[in-house]
Amino acid sequence: MLKKIYKLIFLLTQMSDVKRLHYKMAKLNGENGCVEGVISDKMAERLKATLGKCLDVNCIHYRGKTKLPFCCEVTGYSCNEYI
Repeated sequence: MLKKIYKLIFLLTQMSDVKRLHYKMAKLNGENGCVEGVISDKMAERLKATLGKCLDVNCIHYRGKTKLPFCCEVTGYSCNEYI
């Protein structure tokens, strides 16, 4: 019960923050990739994400979208071999 209350409070505090596009490098099934989403700076700090977009690190091959619970919608890209 306490965890649910904590998550609700966290969500309410995230609503007022300015949201910007951040990205984070990822590796899935041996393939270099990148995920990006519009999140607050506070959430980006918790996720260790960088301000910018996947295009900034040469990740341009679209792989899909998914929704992260209690966070945001992220878009995944695979990267060229030369990063």
